Amino acid sequence: MNEEEENEEQAQETQALIPIVQDTITFNGKPLVVVRLPDGRPGVVLRWICENLHLAPNGQVVRIKRTEVIADDLQNMPTLVLDSVPYWLATIDTRRMAKDDPNRIEILEYQRRAVAALYAWAASIPKAIASPMKLVPAEPITKPTVPADDASLDEWREYHRQMVIWIDWQHDIETWRGKVETWQGSVESRLEGVEAMTGLIPEILERLGPEKLHAEHQEKVQQYVEQLCEAAGKHRGTIYTRLHSAFKVPRYQELLESDWPKVENWFNVQIELAKKKK
Repeated sequence: MNEEEENEEQAQETQALIPIVQDTITFNGKPLVVVRLPDGRPGVVLRWICENLHLAPNGQVVRIKRTEVIADDLQNMPTLVLDSVPYWLATIDTRRMAKDDPNRIEILEYQRRAVAALYAWAASIPKAIASPMKLVPAEPITKPTVPADDASLDEWREYHRQMVIWIDWQHDIETWRGKVETWQGSVESRLEGVEAMTGLIPEILERLGPEKLHAEHQEKVQQYVEQLCEAAGKHRGTIYTRLHSAFKVPRYQELLESDWPKVENWFNVQIELAKKKK
């Protein structure tokens, strides 16, 4: 890269990017800052998601810039366009981390569920309202089919991308109709497009399914297992098997957050019984 190109790149990096919408949502009990970029695309501010996952933001920016397929979606702040978030999360390798490492559990939770939560937010925020005479595609856009549970990350990424296209088309139709009916400009008619978008949120949230056990409670489960092992003189595998059987789950990470009081009570009862037997 010559000096002129370097100066141009530095000027682009220092130019302030002002989103048309900025909001904060909560995922897994931690905040995420999300934005609607000036071109209408949704994005997520890397700093917050990196802090939640205990990753160095600068290192992830370098990783993204080296990944050709998503490099152009990295904006100033820095912000990553939402379409590229699944691909970036998939590049974070957890195989070298211990299976019971809380950071690994947190990253897996983001890889599996965070994208759907971010798209739910994006669906609730309208894009910048276009000029009154802006045309929308005459041909209807078909709603994408939800992939199978064992679909690859690339298939899920493509599904989410098509879902945003379909949602944006729905929004454009509603906005265009409102502009034609209220040519002089009516705040009430413009809100109709927002209401149409908001109606999609329950469907997206339904696909998320019941909320799984939070990372801090998963760590608490591990602590309870150690206590029960000591009290009962049993191997960890035996304790985990009994727990899985009691709550009918294949692994403790699949326990529901809503069942946490029952899970905690189960451990307390088991530990107390083990101490009485001694």
